[in-house]
Amino acid sequence: MQFIHRDRVGSTQDEARALYQAGERGPLWVRAAQQTAGRGRRDRQWVSAVGNLYATLLLPNDLPPAQSALHGFAASLAIASTLDVYRPVQPVTLKWPNDVLLGGAKVSGLLVEREAEALLIGIGINLVSHPDDLPYAATHLVAGMSPMDLAEPQPLYTGAEFVLAVLSAQVMDQIERLRLRGFDPIRTDWLARAHHLGRRVTVNGMSGIFENLAPDGALCLTLDNGTQTRVHAGDVAFG
Repeated sequence: MQFIHRDRVGSTQDEARALYQAGERGPLWVRAAQQTAGRGRRDRQWVSAVGNLYATLLLPNDLPPAQSALHGFAASLAIASTLDVYRPVQPVTLKWPNDVLLGGAKVSGLLVEREAEALLIGIGINLVSHPDDLPYAATHLVAGMSPMDLAEPQPLYTGAEFVLAVLSAQVMDQIERLRLRGFDPIRTDWLARAHHLGRRVTVNGMSGIFENLAPDGALCLTLDNGTQTRVHAGDVAFG
C-alpha cells in the first residue's frame, strides 16, 4: 500500500482524483495535515483542524454504481474497528448511511465517490478536536480519555499517521470481505452497531421506526400509519 502525505490541500478527495487523472491507479492513500476545502456528503463543509485525520483511499473499481456504494458500509465498519483499538469508554455506533458515532456524537464521516474506473473513499476522523458550532453533537477520540482507556499494550499515540496505518488494514480487510463474500456479512455487522435501530428516527421529512437495513443498503422505515418504506438517500435525525 502506498501512502502519500500532503501538508495542505483543498481536499484529499480532490487530490486523489487529480492523481488518478494523472495516471495513478492505486490502491493508495492520500493524507493531508490540513484541508482548506474539505467536504462531506452533499458538498457540506468538513471543518479540518490540524491534528485530526483527513485521508482518501484511491481504489481500482469496475463495479456498477449500486455495488460501489456499498463500500461506504464496509469503510464505516473499518472506522469503528479502528476506534475499538483504543477501547473507548463510550460505545462506537454507526449512523446511516456513513457516519461513525462515539457516545452518540459524531466522531467520523466518510464520502464515497466514483471516478471512471476507480473509487475515492474519503475519511475524516476527529482525533484531537472537533467543531462546536454544528447542528448535531460532535466529539473527538481523545476527549476524556486517559492512558488506562487504551487497550494494552497499545501506547497512547493518536497521531494521524499511526491511526491511518491501523485504519488502512481494517478498510482493506472489510473491502476484501465485501468483494469476496458479498454484502450480507457486512450488513450483519453493520446492523450490530446501528445507532437507534428499532427506535424512532426522522429522515427526509418522514418519521418512523428504523427497522432494518435492506440488502441494497437502504434504510427500512415503518411509518406511524404502518406503511413500510425504504430510504436510499437522506439525513437521519434521532428522536
